[in-house]
Amino acid sequence: MLRVQIARGASLSLTRRVDGPLCIPVDRDDRDLPEAWSLPWFVVPEEGGAAVLLHGEHHQPIARLEPGDVFRHGELTVRLDVEPDDDPRTDPVFTLRTPARLALAFPDGRRVPLGARPLVIGTSPASDVVLTDPAVSARHGQVHRVGNAWMLTDLASTNGVWIGGARVASAALGPGVTLTLGRTRVECVPEVEAPSPLVAPSLVGASPAMDRVRAAIARYAPAPYPVLVEGESGVGKELVAREIHRLGPNRDGPLVTVNCAAIAPDVIESELFGHERGAFTGAVGRRRGLFEEAHQGTLFLDEIGDLPLPLQVKLLRVLETGELRRVGGEQTIRARPRVVSATLRDLNAMVADGRFREDLFFRLADLRVTVPPLRERQGDIPALIDALLSRIGADTGRHCRIEERAVGRMVLHPWAGNVRELLMVLKRAVFLCEGEVIGLRELRFEPTGRAASLRSRSEPPAPMPPSLPGRWPEEVARGDLPALHRWCDGNLSRMAAITGMARSTLRERIRRHGAYAGAAEEARLTAGSLDPRMPRR
Repeated sequence: MLRVQIARGASLSLTRRVDGPLCIPVDRDDRDLPEAWSLPWFVVPEEGGAAVLLHGEHHQPIARLEPGDVFRHGELTVRLDVEPDDDPRTDPVFTLRTPARLALAFPDGRRVPLGARPLVIGTSPASDVVLTDPAVSARHGQVHRVGNAWMLTDLASTNGVWIGGARVASAALGPGVTLTLGRTRVECVPEVEAPSPLVAPSLVGASPAMDRVRAAIARYAPAPYPVLVEGESGVGKELVAREIHRLGPNRDGPLVTVNCAAIAPDVIESELFGHERGAFTGAVGRRRGLFEEAHQGTLFLDEIGDLPLPLQVKLLRVLETGELRRVGGEQTIRARPRVVSATLRDLNAMVADGRFREDLFFRLADLRVTVPPLRERQGDIPALIDALLSRIGADTGRHCRIEERAVGRMVLHPWAGNVRELLMVLKRAVFLCEGEVIGLRELRFEPTGRAASLRSRSEPPAPMPPSLPGRWPEEVARGDLPALHRWCDGNLSRMAAITGMARSTLRERIRRHGAYAGAAEEARLTAGSLDPRMPRR
């Protein structure tokens, strides 16, 4: 009897169909069967073939299995047992587990990672993996993903696909499985996991804007080319640069950062390219520049728009040749770091004004990532608050929560300083909080001129409604809607963020109470009360 032991909560599919999720050859010794993975928990019989016999009953076309079930399918008898959680020792033919990343290792040294896209193996030039073995057919086999497992299916080849001395029509692949295609032996080996995405506060969020940032990082990081990161102050441009370095080809090298705006113009050349002893007054010894320190790593040039024009020419030459000379030196030194630059300025406008070299711009901006300001991804603010409060708690030992009304107020703030300003407000609130819950009274915002200009109004905002429960009783709704509506400038998304209500529900409440912002109606709302004579829509 074939014993199939499964981990608690795992599942299995069994089929003899070529395109099925798992095929077990019945003309072989059970002890040689390969390991498999967790799949949907059903038995799917061969199309047009015998039905599955389970508990003495025939099931066709599908049967659901439970732990302890014994079923028969043609010549095959299978029992499913649940592996005890506290006893990892098993002696099963199949142990189901979460699949690892796999690769196929070929005798010529090739290592082909397996992914979602099917791979055809054969001698045809049109195959995804081309073999020169004359015993291999033009289209010998195909590897494809089924659920959480990879399958190899014989494509009616002449000499077949063999595993452990048995010819199979289709088989699950796993670490340690050896395939024979013609005269070619192929090993299934674990594939090294790619680095997991960075979880940094400024990259937290599931908004479409942040999804685009993460997608751009994933696309650009593996390339060796320069990347220009654009965005306002405080959005997390350096965190993006660190992520590009961590996922890039120079990840094993150093990451060197420099703020071009923080270095005096007369010494920035020495900082970047180094200097020899006696090159200028105060140069008492030889010094390596940041380009040399970042060799075979990543050099992050923050605020690249503040780089003086004369130095832009020298930077361009180093980027194009990979060679530099220290200040006061004659020796040519090779330094080839990957350059990631960042700016909050409009470099296109600076090029048009003659304040930034066009050729350097084209060299730095091979690839571009734009990080959105916080006010354009308000839906990410609650998650950012949680992440930053956790960081503050780890740093200070003061672990605080924040009430929903305070979160709603923070969602509406324009955040001229972006995540940096958000962190400042939360730090202050944590130390103003007398208990463990941050409320509206602990929030202190900086009324900067730029922040005020980001608001779409010139007058102070209306005071927040005194009560904003997640579900508004009818008697509360009429009193809260006008002030909330004015505070949010009639923006349903902002109102929904505060109340926790769906936009459709909120729209219906507004329609029911006549609180929609037409010109005359807005005047009534500004006065702070609803006119009962207002016609309903």
